[in-house]
Amino acid sequence: MGHEIEDITNAPSSKYQGNTYYFCCENCKTSFDENPAEYTGDNHGHHGHHH
Repeated sequence: MGHEIEDITNAPSSKYQGNTYYFCCENCKTSFDENPAEYTGDNHGHHGHHH
């Protein structure tokens, strides 16, 4: 969503390919967990995050 994370210690997070990704909300984390390649660029050029 593009929101800043004010307190990383309380932010939802996921690990993917050895990296930790932090999210502004649980909805963003869930979207990432369903298809991390979409958000990390591992799917050959398709980028974006939509709610």
